[in-house]
Amino acid sequence: MTSDEPSDRGAAERDPRLMRVSHDDRDRMVEILRDAAAEGRLDIDELEERVELALTARTFADLEPLAEDLPVPAPAPPAVRASAPAARAEGEAERWRGMGQRFRREGAWRVPLIAELESYGASVRLDYTVAQLPPGGRSELRLSTMGGSVRLTLPPWIAADLTGVDTYGGRIRDNASRHAVPGTATHVLTVTGETHGGSVRVDVSNTK
Repeated sequence: MTSDEPSDRGAAERDPRLMRVSHDDRDRMVEILRDAAAEGRLDIDELEERVELALTARTFADLEPLAEDLPVPAPAPPAVRASAPAARAEGEAERWRGMGQRFRREGAWRVPLIAELESYGASVRLDYTVAQLPPGGRSELRLSTMGGSVRLTLPPWIAADLTGVDTYGGRIRDNASRHAVPGTATHVLTVTGETHGGSVRVDVSNTK
């Protein structure tokens, strides 16, 4: 253990990008670069240069510039639990990730107070019809999606607020709000974040 490790740990808690990357993080970055080259976004020299930098990266901040001009972002650091007491006071976020596959929450699943969904080309469906809602009459879904789709199915007693979602080349369809009956909602689902080239759709469930 070196004498500067405590200060490194403190810096990482202040800025998660300063956390050390793992072998899996480096391998994921190399995969992103090779896919970009296969799509014609990088030439051979650029690919070789960036792969070398990815394999020798020490922190997430080292990886970020390698994908800043690509449609798929570099691997992101995990949440730093020790640096977020305020988030814990409100309810610690539950993190979900979908990578090019189906992601489902259906039936009597437990809805977290705060959920963070990171999706790359995945087909996501969250059905709240008989889900177990948190107390307090509110919950939050934070989106960070690249391609793919996110479909929310809501019963009449849940209202969705999508005003905090930014779209870049994608679209949002809120069918539930068009069929909502004023005064029937007892829970508000606030959806925030951004989607790049994907779709977000909200439907009303058939509760009959």
